[in-house]
Amino acid sequence: MKKIIILTTLFTLMAMEGSAQVRWRLEGNIGNPEITDTLTLYEERGKETNGRIFTKVLDTLYIVKGKIVPIEGELSEPMLANAYSKKTTLLHFILGNGTTHINGTIGDMVVRQSGIPLADAMNKMEEDFYQLSTGIGQTLESGAPIDTAALIARLDSFAVSVLSAHPCDQLGSLAADDYAEDICDFSPRRGLELIAMLDSSWIAKEPKLQMKRRDLLSQLNTGKGAMFIDITTEYNGKQDRLSDYVGRGKYVLTDFWASWCGPCREEIPYLTAAYNKYKDKGLVVLGIATWDDPQKTLKAIKDENIPYTQIINAKKTDTDLYGIAGIPHIILFAPDGTILAQGLRGAEIDRKLQKIFAPGN
Repeated sequence: MKKIIILTTLFTLMAMEGSAQVRWRLEGNIGNPEITDTLTLYEERGKETNGRIFTKVLDTLYIVKGKIVPIEGELSEPMLANAYSKKTTLLHFILGNGTTHINGTIGDMVVRQSGIPLADAMNKMEEDFYQLSTGIGQTLESGAPIDTAALIARLDSFAVSVLSAHPCDQLGSLAADDYAEDICDFSPRRGLELIAMLDSSWIAKEPKLQMKRRDLLSQLNTGKGAMFIDITTEYNGKQDRLSDYVGRGKYVLTDFWASWCGPCREEIPYLTAAYNKYKDKGLVVLGIATWDDPQKTLKAIKDENIPYTQIINAKKTDTDLYGIAGIPHIILFAPDGTILAQGLRGAEIDRKLQKIFAPGN
């Protein structure tokens, strides 16, 4: 009987250890005594469902005159966390075994933190990245000639240093998913190489990194010179295909957009101007309304007085084919259906089209 009781107790303790191995505590001051607010505390990793990441709510975080009301809980492992409200955002702090102390913020949103080893390491990383990004920002605003490759190389060197030191923890994830964003935009292939620096077992636990890797692979497969991949949408009993327009002997300027997207609507005048200027010279301008309610799309088309053709009700599975993580995303297709350019914006659209439709071409 005693043996059974002992074994039962051991199994219970093992189960408790497996389900809650980390007891965390969060305290400190966000550095702004004017803020009294109620924030929702989220773990950053999240879970992928139907192509979207849904993050788990951990608790409610109260701030009174800038001071964090101490809060604690249990997790199965250390977690990267964020806290939000309508007026306050606190990004990137570690909840681990022990007390994470917040002491103000870096650049208003990213917190200064200490108290446990991973938080100490993250604080140094955030400080170093803030200095790096501030320096790059000053260079971009200086008016001096910009060496984009050199700036990207500085970001790359920073990302490599973090990934090399943290291939199996949250700092590595943050470097690959967030700090390497400009690198991934500049070179999807290099973005994949950086993600590959992380341990494969760690990547398997990180849905955001898995999605990012898929997006980068899609971008490689749909880069400049690649043949278009067809998209089929359906709305109100009618099907539309990208192949109804692309690969049919005309240049096609395609805009992935949504009615709720402010930057998307800022591009509409440029697209309309391109349509009016080049439609008689063989240009097709095509909007692909994505991630949107079709009724809101139709209202926006009317409100903006959009003259060019629209494909309505595109889904995330459609944009995933092109590795599109954000909109607007404008692609120019050649008459044979190959991709000439991606990510065109503003006045850059007309500059590109001027070269194509210049007299003698």
